[in-house]
Amino acid sequence: MKNSRTPSDYRLYLQEIVLHIQIIEEYTKGMTLEQFIHDRKTIDAVDANLRNIGEAMNVLSKIPQIKSKFYSYHIPWQDIASLRHTLSHEYFSRDPEIVWKNATSLLPKIKPQILKMLNEL
Repeated sequence: MKNSRTPSDYRLYLQEIVLHIQIIEEYTKGMTLEQFIHDRKTIDAVDANLRNIGEAMNVLSKIPQIKSKFYSYHIPWQDIASLRHTLSHEYFSRDPEIVWKNATSLLPKIKPQILKMLNEL
């Protein structure tokens, strides 16, 4: 994204975050942790979408207006950006339980907050 960002640019990133959350929800729907741990394809797919969310959070966190909204909506953008870094750079230490926890616990909590942010822009 260019240095001169506009609210429509912010919206695109926020929409991408929501899209990736929805994809993860679709992939994990009806699964248990045990099933997830033994399904490498789903782990890889969820991992990729979590990395995309983390990258979008990282980009958006550089925009003061959006960063302040992350704080006011209690969106743990730093944790999500950090998870993206870990998933991207620590290939052999990926813990499927951590991926599962973020996919099934954290993302459902932030999705409504991201949607509120979208409605405000």
